Amino acid sequence: MYFSFTRITALAFSAFFLLNTSFAQQINRCATDEKVTQQLLQTPEALQNYLRIFEKAQAIRAEREAGLRGGNAPRIIPVVFHVIHEGGTENISKEQIEDQIRVLNEDFTRTNADTTNTRDIFLPVAANPNINFRLAQIDPDGNCTEGITRTFSTQTTNAGDNVKALAWWDNTKYLNIWVVRTIESDGTSGGVTLGFSSLPGFGGGGNDGIVVRADCVGTIGNVNQQLGGTGRTLTHEIGHYLGLFHTFQGGCSGGFFGEGIDDTPPVAEASFGCDTTANTCTNDNPDLPDMIENYMDYANDECMNIFTLGQSDVMNATLDDIRDVLYTPANLAATGTDGTPAVPCAPVADFYAENTMVCQGDLVNFTDNSYNGTVDTRAWSFPTGTPTTSASASPNVQFNTPGFHNVSLTVTNTQGTDSKTIESYIYVSPENATISNWQYFEGFEGDNTNNEWLIFNEGNVTTTWQQVSNAAYSGSKCMKISNFTGNTTGAIDNLVLPSIDFTQISTPPTLRFKVANAQRPGSQFSSASEDRLKVMISTNCGKTWQTRWNKAGADLATAGTSNSSFTPSSQNQWEEITVNLSSFAAQDNVLIKFEATSNEGNNIYLDDINLTGPVGVEETVSENDFSVFPNPSENTVYVNVNLNTTENVELTLNDITGKIVTTIIRSKMNKGQHTFVINKNELNASGIYFLNLKTVNSTIVRKILFF
Repeated sequence: MYFSFTRITALAFSAFFLLNTSFAQQINRCATDEKVTQQLLQTPEALQNYLRIFEKAQAIRAEREAGLRGGNAPRIIPVVFHVIHEGGTENISKEQIEDQIRVLNEDFTRTNADTTNTRDIFLPVAANPNINFRLAQIDPDGNCTEGITRTFSTQTTNAGDNVKALAWWDNTKYLNIWVVRTIESDGTSGGVTLGFSSLPGFGGGGNDGIVVRADCVGTIGNVNQQLGGTGRTLTHEIGHYLGLFHTFQGGCSGGFFGEGIDDTPPVAEASFGCDTTANTCTNDNPDLPDMIENYMDYANDECMNIFTLGQSDVMNATLDDIRDVLYTPANLAATGTDGTPAVPCAPVADFYAENTMVCQGDLVNFTDNSYNGTVDTRAWSFPTGTPTTSASASPNVQFNTPGFHNVSLTVTNTQGTDSKTIESYIYVSPENATISNWQYFEGFEGDNTNNEWLIFNEGNVTTTWQQVSNAAYSGSKCMKISNFTGNTTGAIDNLVLPSIDFTQISTPPTLRFKVANAQRPGSQFSSASEDRLKVMISTNCGKTWQTRWNKAGADLATAGTSNSSFTPSSQNQWEEITVNLSSFAAQDNVLIKFEATSNEGNNIYLDDINLTGPVGVEETVSENDFSVFPNPSENTVYVNVNLNTTENVELTLNDITGKIVTTIIRSKMNKGQHTFVINKNELNASGIYFLNLKTVNSTIVRKILFF
């Protein structure tokens, strides 16, 4: 029998997921459970949605057992893939996406070749859900499409729900799938996350869909064989999208809220590997082995090959209810997925550059990243470059004039033409540093008419660093990034100072600045915000950067927590930061960048940037001087600490609650390399731990996973 949701409150439902996903912390292959608690806060009525789905599933089951269902054509779901990329291998090909569609159609009609691997004991419940997936041929505006969009964004790394705002189509008409380089950890589970999905009716339309790693899409192209390589990650996530929980949900007893389908044997915890002898629950009747073949477990991809009849009933009930528009004839016609032969589309112009910050006289390599239709001809325009035009798919252009430069591309085929222009896309740093005085100070009191500071907005077109006059440590103005409202999660915004000649500074250079921030507090369902601010240095005009100071969350906050938009009200809510830059003293053209990363937190303010003189205490250790290997680890972890000077050091190992498990060292350590060994057998259990390294002026944290 299916379970009942009677008297289960939204609070209890969220608490269930918080308490019953700990066993998945080894790898966190799928982050759907963690997302449910967040999405339920946005849509508390989602619980009632599930009541309806499972009531309908029971009705479908009765019809099926009475021989009243079956024999119909497959239900078709229109799909769009939004590829979020930075021009790397995560920018997967159309062919790789089409291969994934093939895998889905085989798995959801039980025509996959490995059905022969389903063990005999489970053949009676093996199901053909009779669902097909097709790439859309018409976009929401009625235009011709290949069912693929491409968006250049740094948010492709450690992606979360934030990428959904970059490209989204009407979720009632399309299944949105966002393809990214990597996916964020939820902060407790850690490990590698391959994908996550919304559940039907959870989180609102803007969150509805699936996020998946690019190297887990399909079986060809950029596929990581160690993470699967068979396209089953999306099979698993679409199971969630159509209403299925993990088969191990609730463990052997089903817990307060189990998976709820009686033809999937209970599983004590997530299955890993491909152990056909596993039988982790013996309280079921009949006593069956773990169904490692099931797509909704965590076993290796090559072991997966089955949805059950009960799971098929739930998925089809979801299509009868919350997702009832997707497969209708009207929607299939509107999205071009009704079987009408595909027609060629006009291309959509798109491009990116290998580097957007370069030195005067450097060559910049551009790539035509146009999509949607085959490009017959292209015309580049570089008004201030050499050459000024090109018809190449990947031109190299030299920029000899300092400042910002525009770039345009027009692409054409027999179906049409499209153009794209990015203003101020390339920034060329002058050959000689802009600042050569012995001291530099920026209080942001001027109007920046000479580009004394540069702003690069990588995350949002409207919210970035801005000069404000309602707060300042001294004077009347400062710089602010508005993370409380307007900035998307994961958005990166850079404030860059003019190039500086450090050789003109008589003493080792030191950077001092004032910062103000209030952390947004968490709740019983989420941790406090972790907005981040970094100080980064470049000696090659911005092509590469080195991190010299990095703080986030409570470490960044200078004024406690605030549930309202933060504005510092006194100098006591500011903190002076000192960063030793002596290792760059011989460099004659240096850029300093303040990089802010939004994570649903609060506003960050900067003021009184001062570059001169030595620091009182030499910087002891940087991010690059503190490493952990291997991580994750099954047995032993080696911790390397490289001290730049003799210093008092405290190194502790903490559990996920912050409690100190062991103090590795708390004493004065000599300058140089130090190695420490941590063995799992000295700890109480496998799981997540945090290494905390503290010196006089540094605090660095590293997460460790023992599995």
